[in-house]
Amino acid sequence: MSSQNKSNTKSQHLVIKAIAVVAVCSSIFFGISHSGVAATNASSSAGPNTDKAESETAIPVFSEVVKAGDISQKIKTSGEIKPMLGVQVNPEATGKLEEVLVDVGDYVKKGQKLAQVNDETQQAQYQQAQAAFNISNVAVESAKVSIESAKSALVSAKASVEAAESQLKNLTVTRKRLEKLFAEGAVSRQDVDDIIARYDNASAAHISAQTTVKRSSDAVQTALMALEMRKAEQIQAKANLNAVKVNLDKTVVDAPFDGIITARYQDPGANVNTNTPLFAIEQNNPVKIIGSVIEKSLPSIEAGKTEIVISIDSVKGEFKGIVKKIYPSVDAVSRTGKIEMHFNNSENKIKTGMFAKIDILVTTHKNVVIVPRDALIKHEGGYLVYVIENSRAVKRAVKIGIVDENSVEIVEGLKAGDRIVSRGIEFVREGSLVKID
Repeated sequence: MSSQNKSNTKSQHLVIKAIAVVAVCSSIFFGISHSGVAATNASSSAGPNTDKAESETAIPVFSEVVKAGDISQKIKTSGEIKPMLGVQVNPEATGKLEEVLVDVGDYVKKGQKLAQVNDETQQAQYQQAQAAFNISNVAVESAKVSIESAKSALVSAKASVEAAESQLKNLTVTRKRLEKLFAEGAVSRQDVDDIIARYDNASAAHISAQTTVKRSSDAVQTALMALEMRKAEQIQAKANLNAVKVNLDKTVVDAPFDGIITARYQDPGANVNTNTPLFAIEQNNPVKIIGSVIEKSLPSIEAGKTEIVISIDSVKGEFKGIVKKIYPSVDAVSRTGKIEMHFNNSENKIKTGMFAKIDILVTTHKNVVIVPRDALIKHEGGYLVYVIENSRAVKRAVKIGIVDENSVEIVEGLKAGDRIVSRGIEFVREGSLVKID
């Protein structure tokens, strides 16, 4: 077939299709027109006395029975979860790290041994200091014995003096008596000379005993002074022993408080010093959160009383607490102040470093009428709600109080038990017949 014939055939097909489309459209238009006329005639035949209510369509809406509840005025902010206590643990001694006894995730108690630095030098120093202290103890005891011995000698010397004095007194009386008898010729000269010799010996013995008392008394004082010296040496030896013991104890790295090991930095064999971190330890029960609050809101918050609620995206549920403290200064650039809150974390759900959303409940009204925010209509500077009465929506003016993200406190205009349109108010007008879904 020639190209000319093909072109003619194609043109004929297009014409046929166009005629078919026109025919279909005409049929549709005729059907619609006929239906409209029929509907108009039916409406006219019904007459003007048909009941309007029978033809009114009820508007489907969502409704809710007004209830009483609690609502809070909130300040929203955020903060980071921080440990109550958190430090890096460094050794207090220099040397080779001999032992590491804990690892990340371990719970430790205050004073628990975490690691051991080599202590050979400190052990030798401690043994030497302990020996010196033991020697000082012996010296003190020896000095005490010397004092007792000197005191005994003093007592003995005093007894000798008393005996010599007694004998001297007796001989003095006897001498005088014999000298009188000798003058009377009753005794010989030899008897008098014997008494005089005995008297002289007793007098010498008395003087010697007094000298012994003086020496014994001096010996007691010397012994007492020696004891004080020995005690001073003992105190010095004890202080040295304590100092060495402190250095020995520093080779043991222990936990500064109850907590959890969150990092470990060194392994056994490492050479460490006081600037070498070994562990990070945190006390995470309770935890604390530090949040920022704009300057003008700070006066409405009271430490120890203002309630708060926190939520964490990665942790199910909410956590309730109170503001623990308000920091005393305001940042001059951001014009915000800091508040601190503490939360029990006995189940370890809250991890330090997490981000927390904070609701500060500045004012809470309890057992008040509350409606959803979606039920409220702003109108001419005031607010309205639609109350459902006899299946119809009726406007009612209300006064509001606290507004939060979902609910509104109704101060005046509604009472518990009223049924209101909670959603779908955009389709409702005053007096609209409504259907409750």
